[in-house]
Amino acid sequence: MDKMNFNGMTGKSINLLSHALDYQSANHKVISGNLANIDTPGFHPQELSFDKELERAVEKNDLSLRKTNPNHFSHYTGGLQHEGPNFEIHKANSDKLNIDREMAKMMQNNLLYEASARLLSKKFEALKTAIDSGRR
Repeated sequence: MDKMNFNGMTGKSINLLSHALDYQSANHKVISGNLANIDTPGFHPQELSFDKELERAVEKNDLSLRKTNPNHFSHYTGGLQHEGPNFEIHKANSDKLNIDREMAKMMQNNLLYEASARLLSKKFEALKTAIDSGRR
């Protein structure tokens, strides 16, 4: 199998899952920082911007998005370049840290990380199976 076919079959999904793992790891650090500073006077909670990261992932992986309705993706203006896990961290909408909300965000982020890691593992298992069956 040549390189072009490999990238067409698995490259985009593997890259997207890798990007998701990078994002979820960075998000874990931000949420952990928020929780660690819960009693720090003057601390303002932070968060990562998912919409901008989605734009970066779409642009980086050259995914084709097709509008089925003219109102879909109306705010999408094209991609920002992303090189590595340098995500945009900004001040959260709320000045007050809510421990219940942060813990829920942490749990959700952990579940998403585990799901992405499992999907990536399954992709590699399928690729290994394809390679092994091609050798026979």
